[in-house]
Amino acid sequence: MPRNAAIASILIGLAMPAHAQGPLIPEEGPWRIVLAQQLKAEKECALNEVLTFQEIPLGDGLGQDGRVSCFDGREFTFSRQRAHQPFAIRACEPTVC
Repeated sequence: MPRNAAIASILIGLAMPAHAQGPLIPEEGPWRIVLAQQLKAEKECALNEVLTFQEIPLGDGLGQDGRVSCFDGREFTFSRQRAHQPFAIRACEPTVC
């Protein structure tokens, strides 16, 4: 590949939206608001970032799980089997995550 073409392909890759480059982690939505409130109430964690997120088909609904970080540097895993249930939140220990 000629040098100019290589540079052009790199620049195009940098200009692409993040969701076109890899999996999209939803940052907004009712589940995120509920999770942030539950983290604050139960763990005194101010939600900084959703690190991973996935929805898992469970029967006729969707379960959710993932990993989050707090502004103070702590990380937690979360999961729930149904949208109306509270999240199960566990501290992310080096031997667990």
